[in-house]
Amino acid sequence: MATGPTINFSLTDLLDALPDGVVWSKAVYDDFEQVVDFQVTYVNGTARQMTASIHEVRPGMLWRETLATYLPAEPDSFEAMSAVLATGTPDEYSFQNEAQHIWYTIRRSRLHGGILSVVRDVSSLQYTRQQADQQNALVATMLDGAINGVLLLEPVYELDQLVDFEIVAANKSIRMLTGVEAGKATGQLMSTTYPGYKLGGFFDLYKRVLQDGQPGREEYWYDDGRLKGWFEVSVVRQEQQIVLTFTNTTNVRTAILTAQQAAERLQAVIDHSQTGIFVFSPVFDESGEQIVDFRFKTINRMVAALVGQTPDKLTGAVASDWFISYRETGLFDKYKRTYLTGEPQRFDINYNVDGFDVWFDVQSVRVESDVLVTFTDYTLLKQAQQAIEQQAIQTRKQTELLNGVLDGSESGIIAFEAIRDPDRQQGIIDFRVMVANKASESILKLSVEAMEGKKLYDIFPGNWKTGLFDLYVQTTETGQPGHTEVYYNHDGLDCWLSVSVQQLGDGFVVTFSDISALKRANRAVEEAADELITVIDTSQTGIFLFLPLRNEQGEVVDFRFKVANKQLARYIGKDVSEVTGGLGSNLFPDYMTNGLFNKYRETYLTGRTNRFDFHYYGSGIDAWLDIMSTKMGDAVLVTFTDYTALKKLQQQLENTIADLKRSNANLEQFAYVASHDLQEPLRKIQSFGDVLQNSFGNQLGEEGSGLIGRMQTAANRMAGLIRDLLAYSRLTTHPDANQAVSLQMVLSRVLDDLELTIQETGTVVHTGHLPTVIGDEMQLRQLLQNLVSNAIKFRLPDGHPVVQISSSRLAANELPADVHPLQQAPHYERIDLTDNGIGFDQKYNDRIFQVFQRLHGRSQYEGTGIGLAIVQRVVDNHGGAVTASSEPGKGATFTIYLPAIN
Repeated sequence: MATGPTINFSLTDLLDALPDGVVWSKAVYDDFEQVVDFQVTYVNGTARQMTASIHEVRPGMLWRETLATYLPAEPDSFEAMSAVLATGTPDEYSFQNEAQHIWYTIRRSRLHGGILSVVRDVSSLQYTRQQADQQNALVATMLDGAINGVLLLEPVYELDQLVDFEIVAANKSIRMLTGVEAGKATGQLMSTTYPGYKLGGFFDLYKRVLQDGQPGREEYWYDDGRLKGWFEVSVVRQEQQIVLTFTNTTNVRTAILTAQQAAERLQAVIDHSQTGIFVFSPVFDESGEQIVDFRFKTINRMVAALVGQTPDKLTGAVASDWFISYRETGLFDKYKRTYLTGEPQRFDINYNVDGFDVWFDVQSVRVESDVLVTFTDYTLLKQAQQAIEQQAIQTRKQTELLNGVLDGSESGIIAFEAIRDPDRQQGIIDFRVMVANKASESILKLSVEAMEGKKLYDIFPGNWKTGLFDLYVQTTETGQPGHTEVYYNHDGLDCWLSVSVQQLGDGFVVTFSDISALKRANRAVEEAADELITVIDTSQTGIFLFLPLRNEQGEVVDFRFKVANKQLARYIGKDVSEVTGGLGSNLFPDYMTNGLFNKYRETYLTGRTNRFDFHYYGSGIDAWLDIMSTKMGDAVLVTFTDYTALKKLQQQLENTIADLKRSNANLEQFAYVASHDLQEPLRKIQSFGDVLQNSFGNQLGEEGSGLIGRMQTAANRMAGLIRDLLAYSRLTTHPDANQAVSLQMVLSRVLDDLELTIQETGTVVHTGHLPTVIGDEMQLRQLLQNLVSNAIKFRLPDGHPVVQISSSRLAANELPADVHPLQQAPHYERIDLTDNGIGFDQKYNDRIFQVFQRLHGRSQYEGTGIGLAIVQRVVDNHGGAVTASSEPGKGATFTIYLPAIN
């Protein structure tokens, strides 16, 4: 072990190879044994290189006379060196070589009556720290300048199931949006901070984005009792976390918590430089051929301190006695190779055995029959390097996060730097675009590439006309955030913008959104509200909105008018303004007792819509109302129509209808009784006539017999008339039994009844398929029998009757314009009966269906004139219609329309 200032040659070579600068200065004393200076005695090669650009340090130089002038040091460096020499306490300081932009750390310690200075280049650590600080500052400023709320969420699992999200970071804007402080939200579960987010659809959206990695954007309603509103949420997965932003806000400052500062992650820069030095002598086996260990020949305090001993204690000791596992680390093999081959070796090793976990930069050189080993403990540097790598990863994540936030935002975000004029006291004359996000392109109709690096005036000079430039200058100079809404109709743009400004260095970040649609919507809402008020007040329908009034027990005991129109106010002779805000029980006291209050309360409590007719009678009001009550939020909307006039008319009509029914019933009873009672004397007249004709015909002579014959003929006509009148009277009501009736079957029975007449007259009947309808079979049989009988009766004198019967189905909108069935139906069955008889003049079309109407004398065609009246009545009873068309001598067509079965 060296004990004096004289430096061993081989040790000098080793020190020259060290990455650290090493300078040993001896003390210079005056005649009074006082230290007056320090003289450089030894300088290794690294130290000479470090000081070459300032003033190369060489042996023989004095600190106070020469070096203090050139080399930067702490104030009173001579006094500091003297203190180290006197006390033996090492000191350390750092400085920057501005010419070479290099940072150094110098550790001074007492050694053999002088000062040993060890210099280390720590520039990479210093610059890495500065870059990390700048990146964190940029991320924080950009996020705090955003107008959107931003949350960084981390999934929470229980039994491998995603059950919640933890808020890892949040920006300041969430307080304005949700009333929650960002600091209080961070670290909390979403279900704790926003308890309603699982019910509103938010949780499902976050879960989906986390699982499939596809960005999502939805709009949901949120309500947890404290916070209510619609939130538009954009979600982007970032590795195993999700980033969400929500919009519709201004003056937002991000509160995304930055990762722990680089200074907190990095351990203190290496406190002092320490170099271990020792000389190994080989230990051979019994044969003297194999090296089995090494023995410490020379060792310094640094090495001895590793095992808590002094150099004297370890000198001469076998290495494996103190560093038991150094063979396992490979160190023994490396030292052995150096000894055997003579090749110097330099390597790094993590010595993590024998209770150690340190990193060494080791160099081994063979010196004659020994091995010289020097090593530097750079554990702190290695840890710092690992921390820097971790910080770099975090910085990259933050950059990706920032890019995700910026590009995922619907708002435009642009960062500007100020352009100042030295001739105007460094006043701001313009700004230059530093960075812009994708959303800026769609809003400003200009690509990011076309904006970045350009001056604001060159691309958007309208900022000066709208006053936005002044806002930017104020924020940049004062640091005060700014916000405004402006109508921008310059530079090819025509829109409303919501603009927020946040200072960023010597510039600002502007966040802006196109709110033109919102402005138009607000204007439309205002116009619609005015129109709605006008419509409500001019409506003939009463409209009002009731708010519940509760007692101390929370029971609804009355309602208060929130909105009322003029139609309601007119009932009590007041203006709308007098009704609004008033209690229902004060303005309409009867509604508490007449049942209306109970109806409205039922609607409010159950949420069911009620519609009912109500006769309001009391307090000077006598009105019939059609009322509908509907729950709307926490109120009841009531609309009503006053149909008092219609009600009175209805009552009059009901009375008239009742009178008509009684009259018709009396008339039908009279017709039936009269027809029935007339038959008995008529049968006696016919019977007595037959007796006179048969018993006394010879005595009466030809003239008397003729009179009796005429009497019998008149009696027969009277009998037919009475029968037809009786049949007609029975048809004055609707059929008693409505059922499905096949007209095909009915026609078949009619033709069977008329078979003899058909044969005698030579009638030919052509029938198509006839439908089935709902009706009374007996009445429908009378209808077809009368029509077929008339077709045979009213035949041409010299021809044979030909009757054509067919049917078809028509939609309601296909009916002829002059056909109006009594019963509405979607479809109708049309039955046409056409003959080739004598026909009639079309001008008698309406007359032929009336009772007792005849177009020919009794001598030409027998009959009573009631047959077609029966046809009309049967058709009416079945809700249909009947028409006839004809020309004299060309036959006639009768068309029946009956409701079809769907």
